[in-house]
Amino acid sequence: MNTPVVFQLAAAVLFVLVAAGSPGLSAADAKEFRIGIIGLDTSHVPSFTKGINGEGDKPGIEGFRVVAAYPKGSPDIESSVSRVPEYTKQMREMGIEIVDSIDELLTKVDGILLETNDGRPHLEQVRPVIAAGKPVFIDKPIAGSLTDAVAIFAIARKAGVPVFSSSSLRFGSNSQEVRGGSIGEVTYCETSSPCHLEETHPDLFWYGIHGCESLFTVMGTGCESVVRRSEDGMVVVEGTWADGRTGVFREGKGYSGSAKGSKGEAEVGAYDGYLPLVVQITEFFRTGKPPVSEVETLEIYSFMEAADESKRQGGKAVKLADVLAKAKEEAAGLVE
Repeated sequence: MNTPVVFQLAAAVLFVLVAAGSPGLSAADAKEFRIGIIGLDTSHVPSFTKGINGEGDKPGIEGFRVVAAYPKGSPDIESSVSRVPEYTKQMREMGIEIVDSIDELLTKVDGILLETNDGRPHLEQVRPVIAAGKPVFIDKPIAGSLTDAVAIFAIARKAGVPVFSSSSLRFGSNSQEVRGGSIGEVTYCETSSPCHLEETHPDLFWYGIHGCESLFTVMGTGCESVVRRSEDGMVVVEGTWADGRTGVFREGKGYSGSAKGSKGEAEVGAYDGYLPLVVQITEFFRTGKPPVSEVETLEIYSFMEAADESKRQGGKAVKLADVLAKAKEEAAGLVE
């Protein structure tokens, strides 16, 4: 582990010990963990900032503050580019310093939220963050390709810098309850979310990631192959797990799902807002321990990439191991 990361994690641990162990010393008295944001082209930015910086009771978020942001995000996706001026204005109104470069941002903060809505710039945006030893949460999609996702984790692992990525749907209460064993071993799960497409990304990366994240939250890892089909013009991806279990992502208008287990059935896939994710992010900054493993995240993105490959092959079954192996081979040249 490199020296900057040691300092970051030591500071986080010291904060917890001092705030928790000293009578009469509140979290506000301890050193504040300063958060910086890269990319101001998504509604997540003001929402996360208000959640972290908001006044009043903030269980699980005390001691953290968003202090600065670098606004540039997508170079060419109009729906992202057009949002930057308004979100920059909103951040200034909340007292957030707007800086001119990522390098400048890194001198002012202890951890990073990489929020650029476009996954394609993420690899280059995160390189200096990792080089500086700053822990980083990368919002969905983690990258614009499975290859870049593999490279990001490899670079972070090599540097010893903690990184994680997740959709807020992972932390929906009903999905978490089933993951925790409320219906025993899950034998079948089907989740649904919108699946707006963006031509610069694999189909499910842009918005289908939400329902796919819910699916893996409930099913866990171990998916071997997928088959993609269309029903009434909607995307359907069926995955087969190594132990014979089945998990299905289905394009829909809202966030929902159901699961069957050895002890019963339950609804899953609910969206409970951003706060549960924000709490997980600040806990990650506090401990340096990602709440979602690299293995699980890469399996989710392999699932989505394999769905695209199945589409290209006319609905044939595609093995996740094959698309991941190809991505790892391509990523080797991106890891310095």
